[in-house]
Amino acid sequence: MSQVDVFNLNALSTVIQDLYTAQRETGESCNEGIRKAEQMLQDTQGELQFSESLLAVAQAEEAAKLALQLKADARMAAAAAEEASAIASCNPLAIAAASAEVAAATAELAEATEEYMRAQEHRNRLEHRRDLAQNCVDLAQANLDMLRLRYQYGMAQVDRIVVCGCGRLQAAHDDLETYLSRISPQARQSIYDYRNWEPEEKRPVNPKEVHDRLNPDASMVDGILEYLYVTDLGFHESIDRLCIQMRDVENTAAVEAKIKKNVVGRLCEELVIQAFRPIGERIETQHVCYLDNGSFTKVDMILYGLKEPLILGRGENMGGRKNGSLAIEVKSGRGEYIYRQAAHMEVQAKGHKLCDVSCTVCTRDINDLSPEQKEEVKSRLKAAGSPILGMLPRKSELDAHCIQFVKEKAKSNDVP
Repeated sequence: MSQVDVFNLNALSTVIQDLYTAQRETGESCNEGIRKAEQMLQDTQGELQFSESLLAVAQAEEAAKLALQLKADARMAAAAAEEASAIASCNPLAIAAASAEVAAATAELAEATEEYMRAQEHRNRLEHRRDLAQNCVDLAQANLDMLRLRYQYGMAQVDRIVVCGCGRLQAAHDDLETYLSRISPQARQSIYDYRNWEPEEKRPVNPKEVHDRLNPDASMVDGILEYLYVTDLGFHESIDRLCIQMRDVENTAAVEAKIKKNVVGRLCEELVIQAFRPIGERIETQHVCYLDNGSFTKVDMILYGLKEPLILGRGENMGGRKNGSLAIEVKSGRGEYIYRQAAHMEVQAKGHKLCDVSCTVCTRDINDLSPEQKEEVKSRLKAAGSPILGMLPRKSELDAHCIQFVKEKAKSNDVP
């Protein structure tokens, strides 16, 4: 998924305009769908009227043929009676004349009956045609009613989303504008350089470059926190709650503990995302991977389409080929916490099997473990297929950044 550069205010304005354009085009598309459905209803109604007119003509024709048949039937009855009378009179001439009349009446009746049957069959076919046309009208009417209901509901949803989305984007634009106005030109340049870094063509990305990307200066770390604050609604609300709590001096220690526990982990995840983003074509976060035992795990980040070969360190399975994929798990915490998480990280590593190469990135606190504990964690993760790299800043440094960020927000007018 493409992503707007958080420090490009024009991009946010463009996205707002794009949302309004999409809203207008969606409305036009819905109106066009309604227009076509109305035209279909009119067409089917025209066909129904035509079918009914044909049926009326056929019914009149059938009635006329029935009258002729009844007339021929009456003639036949009269001729049969005359013949019976002539036979009774034993008059040869009368009998011959009566017999001739019976023959003529019989022929007329047969012809009239055949024509009536044809007219009746024709009327039946036109009645079937009229019924089909009526069904088409009913279906066209139902389709139009359904589209009107669906489009009305859908457009109401689109309008709500656009109003809400544009409101958030405008707020983000205003927040970023305020943030950018507060930082120094040097800090802004540092952020620009970090975000516009690209791997050198036809040369592998080396471990030092990865390390440097994972350890930007304070300006970029603050920028990432600001980015999360203005783009992640959940993060924004969480920071606002912490700011309100921070204003109570007696709560300071408790609030700082919450920041260390909840905010720093999110910062680390975003720091890894921003660090690796230029190295690949596309990033997917929180990918759900189902395991053989029926359970599942979530992969923090998958980087697809490596632009150049990637070297994470020495040894086997520590490099990715160009166009390959990289799965990353992020773990932040003190050394003992990382040690206790070894078993869990092994399970998470099972979700990395779908990628060409994988790793677990953690804070440098892993170096505080005893040599035996550190080697144990490294061995277990390497065996699991996701070698652990202690390249992120120390937990204490990140704690300090996040605590200071919340304190500055609490003192500003950003939080009501």
